[in-house]
Amino acid sequence: MKTLEIIVSITSDRKLLINSPIDMPVGEYHAVLVIEEQPIQDSIQTSVQNAQAIFRKYIPASKELSQELIDERRLEALNE
Repeated sequence: MKTLEIIVSITSDRKLLINSPIDMPVGEYHAVLVIEEQPIQDSIQTSVQNAQAIFRKYIPASKELSQELIDERRLEALNE
């Protein structure tokens, strides 16, 4: 028996779509499915904001990593 925590989608024609994260042989299986009563509300924008909040715990907003990367690349090019 395997326990999986996965995200499923229900289409407009009421089909349940499951992307299996594990490698199992093709075939039919008995399964028990527990679905939360509310759909996931996270949009892409919310996910990006959550990722940025985690990132900002370690790198302050005043730090411009893109400019640091550009400066490093320029220095490397000068040393070639």
